[in-house]
Amino acid sequence: MTHIKHLCFSIAIIFITLGSIQISYGQDSNRIQIENPENLMPREYEIREVSVTGLVTGRESYLISSSGLRVGETITIPGDDISNAIKQIYRTSLFSDVQIFYERLSGDGVNIQIAVEEQPRLGQYEIEGVRRSHRRDLRERINLVSGLAVTNSVRSQALNTIKRYYAQEGYWGTQVEIVEQPNEANPNRVDLIFNVDRGERTKVREINFEGNEHFSDRRLRKSFGTIKQDRWWRIFKRHVYTEEEFEEGIANLKQFYRDNGFRDIRVLSDSVYIDDWRSKEGVHFDITVSEGPQYKVRNISWDGNTVYSDEQLTQALGFQRGDIFNATKFDQNLNFRQDDADVSSLYQNIGYLFFNVSEDIRVVGEDSLDIHFEIVENEIATIRNVTFTGNTKTHDDVVRRNLRTVPGNTYSRSAIVRTIRELGQLGYFTPEGITPDVRPNPEERTVDIEFGLDETQGSDNFEFSGGFGGRQIGVILAARVNFNNFSVQRMFEPGGWDPIPTGDGQRLSLGVQVTGSGFQSYNFSFTEPWLRGRPTSLGVSLSYDLLNYGRQRNRFFSPVQQGSTANQRNELISASVSLGRRLQWPDDFFSQRTVLTYNHFNVAGFGQIFDDGRADLLTVRQELERNSTDNPISPSTGSKFNISGEIALPIPSFAQFYKLKTSYQHHATIVGRLVLSSTVDYGYMGYFTESNRSNFQRFFLGGTELQQRQSFTNDNINMRGFPGGIGGQISPLDDFRNQIGGRAFSKYSLELRYPAVRSEQLQLIPYAFVDAGNTFDGMTSFDPFNVKRAAGFGARIFLPILGLVDLSYGYRLDGTDPHSQNQSGLQAGEWEFLFNIGAPF
Repeated sequence: MTHIKHLCFSIAIIFITLGSIQISYGQDSNRIQIENPENLMPREYEIREVSVTGLVTGRESYLISSSGLRVGETITIPGDDISNAIKQIYRTSLFSDVQIFYERLSGDGVNIQIAVEEQPRLGQYEIEGVRRSHRRDLRERINLVSGLAVTNSVRSQALNTIKRYYAQEGYWGTQVEIVEQPNEANPNRVDLIFNVDRGERTKVREINFEGNEHFSDRRLRKSFGTIKQDRWWRIFKRHVYTEEEFEEGIANLKQFYRDNGFRDIRVLSDSVYIDDWRSKEGVHFDITVSEGPQYKVRNISWDGNTVYSDEQLTQALGFQRGDIFNATKFDQNLNFRQDDADVSSLYQNIGYLFFNVSEDIRVVGEDSLDIHFEIVENEIATIRNVTFTGNTKTHDDVVRRNLRTVPGNTYSRSAIVRTIRELGQLGYFTPEGITPDVRPNPEERTVDIEFGLDETQGSDNFEFSGGFGGRQIGVILAARVNFNNFSVQRMFEPGGWDPIPTGDGQRLSLGVQVTGSGFQSYNFSFTEPWLRGRPTSLGVSLSYDLLNYGRQRNRFFSPVQQGSTANQRNELISASVSLGRRLQWPDDFFSQRTVLTYNHFNVAGFGQIFDDGRADLLTVRQELERNSTDNPISPSTGSKFNISGEIALPIPSFAQFYKLKTSYQHHATIVGRLVLSSTVDYGYMGYFTESNRSNFQRFFLGGTELQQRQSFTNDNINMRGFPGGIGGQISPLDDFRNQIGGRAFSKYSLELRYPAVRSEQLQLIPYAFVDAGNTFDGMTSFDPFNVKRAAGFGARIFLPILGLVDLSYGYRLDGTDPHSQNQSGLQAGEWEFLFNIGAPF
């Protein structure tokens, strides 16, 4: 009984001395304090008021809403309502300390007070200890903005971003120190400084394999592809480990085995670790494989085929009895090949859209395969509707006339591929962005096709360039504006000039070129690719060229008066009309064009080509071309063949001659995006009678169009490594050691290029080349293997606003003959930098 009295007395003392409750949670410790409670038993109260203290930068309404404590609602004290409110406020990551007080009112009411201490806000941040380019890259990745609450989570996220960035570059031991200091402009904010020490690059030192019996470690490392071992001779290879590239390398390894017959290849284990290698710390890969047997094809059988015989299908599949099974070759030859020679294309190109083939590959014995195909041919499909979307500037008619899929025709997969090529060749849409959506309807045996188009930012461009063409030419300045999707019709429509009338696929070009040596050129051209709704092109062009050297030594054009002075002035007014059309035979890659050109010359001081005075020239040129390339700027597949004949009509007092030219180029993708291109050019020039022979319009090799334009009395052929221009080209010499141009020429080119950057804003295409060629005074001296050679490297840069610029740096392997007694010609063993505007293909 006495003990019970003492316990009651103690409880009474506690209730008398405690009157209110305070619950607070700190950032470093979760503490609950209870002071002067009137009653420790849980009881419900109505919230009459919620107030906030300690808030500096935030909104009071947001804080109260985050707590979940609302006026008019009831809470239980003591209970979980207050502690849950504190936890919810902490989840905003905006506060370092949160306390909640309440005061009991008369009846069942209570007033709540939330006291907070805010996290510091960010003023600005700096990244120290790294190069400027890395700072720029990191700022794009680090998600820090002024005014953001600087929490532990924010600091950790920024730190991890920096370490992850450098890990991708091979710096696994990157250390980052975060320094926090007050902001000078705003005392309520702090600045963060990230002191970065990236350390030493940790490269891949060893890639080791176990379990490989048929292939050496070296061969498997090569197949790995994405990551190479660090060796001094691998200057341009990547030696840095990333998880994504490692997984890609494992996939490449498995595919290599499958393409060599090992269908059961397994990677039993793979480990990545850092260890010392020849006193250097580096990343090591240990990969264990189980190869299994190497399978060979035994029997191939077909069932369900009526359109093609078993022999035809087996030939398309590309496997014979005893061949090693190649998984990639099998898939391509069955489903899709670039040349449409696969099994599926055989059917789908003649309308069998609903064709289906399933294979059954069975292992026979230890290492043989029997392959059986079950074919369901179904019915031929007819194209019902063809639509397209995404052309915002280009008119529908321009797109529609380039479609090879026409409603009512039999479905053909090759026609879809051809449509993509034709639309990509226009230059108005990104080739990668042309996506066909094929919607078959098996019940009605029809198909709808929709082409999604990604219109380029601008097919029009302004070209401006300058350079130095050598001692005889001087500074070259050229400017040209090209409207490649012009519309004459919209010129006369309200609102058509916005800012330029576009959309009909017409081409309008205006250009000017001047040099410090007295050369000026102005030209205009217009082309309508579809005349009156037919695949017939009409082109017109006008140009004016002036070459005025004043009075100076005439070293190149007047052998009769060697060393004398003359007033060298040459004017050319030229006009041409061309008419071309597409052909359907031998196939629809062919086209032909007829060009009628009139040239009027006003000549002084170029006596070896013309007598001083005026001269006229009227030529007709007939061209036949087959073009199956996939891209006008940097083809990756296809070929281009051109043959032309030109006649300077035998009109009295007009210059007379005839020319034959032919050119062939082939483009093939070797590995990945690496492309090999080869080109062969030949030309011959003859005369109707010996009496009208002259040095006019003969062949000169070397230089670029920018240099050659001022030599417009010649027929100039581009060739890298040789400067071109007056006196700088490859040409035969006359008895006075002057360049007179050739009546025949040969030229060969081999180019290896890689489209490094392909986007709407920029295309960058570095390349290496070998060029060879020569000119000859006639067919009696013509020797296709007697050539002047150059090798080097370059790059093509395409910007929508500037067009295509070609930069090359060539090393001459052969020199040219001296041009005169005072000139030594071009020396072998010298480098030559050239630049040009426009596509070479």
